[in-house]
Amino acid sequence: MHREMVEVLNTQVLTLRKPIMINGVEVKELTYDFENMTARDKLNAGKRIKADGIPVSVEEIDTDYHMYLFAAAVVKANPDMDMSDVLRISAKDIQKGAALARDFFYIDSEE
Repeated sequence: MHREMVEVLNTQVLTLRKPIMINGVEVKELTYDFENMTARDKLNAGKRIKADGIPVSVEEIDTDYHMYLFAAAVVKANPDMDMSDVLRISAKDIQKGAALARDFFYIDSEE
């Protein structure tokens, strides 16, 4: 299967309760892609949270870290966005995104 088609198949969508403006466009939903994230993507999320001055406690239960993983997954599916864009979504929306990241990386991975 063509690589671009595989990437499209692995993206999912989070519908935002409160749309935001990104690059001059109102965004009502965010596509994200955990499946195609690489080790480098995950490391970069960790570096970014540390650079923002937020300490990471236990990775598996750290909600802040999960927010950054979700932001990295959005950027993976939308290279024209920056993690800063994603981190501007509402607290309720990012909480949903954090739960998605936690479930993908730490709940589902225990199978």
